[in-house]
Amino acid sequence: MNEHIDMKISGSSTMPGGEYGRVSISGAGKVQGSLKCEELHCSGAAKVHGDVDCAGELRTNGAGKVDGSARCGSLSASGAFSAQTVQVEGLASVSGSLRTEQALTADELRASGSLEAGSVHCRALRSSGSCRVSGDVEAETAVLSGAVEIGGLLNAETVEISANRAVHISAIGGGTIRVLQKDTATVLGIFHTSPGCARIGSIEGDNIELENVEAEIVRGKYVRIGHGCRIGTVEYGENLEAEPGTVRQSTQTGAK
Repeated sequence: MNEHIDMKISGSSTMPGGEYGRVSISGAGKVQGSLKCEELHCSGAAKVHGDVDCAGELRTNGAGKVDGSARCGSLSASGAFSAQTVQVEGLASVSGSLRTEQALTADELRASGSLEAGSVHCRALRSSGSCRVSGDVEAETAVLSGAVEIGGLLNAETVEISANRAVHISAIGGGTIRVLQKDTATVLGIFHTSPGCARIGSIEGDNIELENVEAEIVRGKYVRIGHGCRIGTVEYGENLEAEPGTVRQSTQTGAK
């Protein structure tokens, strides 16, 4: 039972902040102050001069901007959405663009468009578009293809990355880590062209499989270095398989 009134902006208008039921903005709407609501749907140009606390779905296929923080039950961004911080209790789906100055947290994050954040914390991350994170990424599972730029540590129990020249990651830590070359047509949208090397500073995990990766140091229990790799140092505990000429030096740190 919703005891709050709904807000609807269909033209160019300004409304005060406060508590509402369902909020719909299809024109050029501004909300002066923080907004608390059950649902928020934006198909026009919406701006909130404050924070947003949305119990249900926050959906935007226009241009939405929040000056402060945004919290919601679920997020669907097929347009452009930005806020200082974004917290999603359930699924965050991005087919347009999502930008947060600081932290982005969600249970599950699926991004096929453009994602830009200060840091990312979620249970499951899947990105096939452009993913740029200036700080750390923490997840249980991370599946990344397309363009990936992570300035801090990517930490996940399972990491799967499509190796290409648009991948730049400072460090990866996890259990199972696979950075492998996928179909060139899928990665770059063209044929008969090498996807190039993914550039990663350091990689540390239990089971590591690499192709077309350039890294300074790799540490793992079971390590396989495949074609196209240029690795400075490999430290392995149990087993190392490496294509000739891919590793400059290696050291076994545990007994087989």
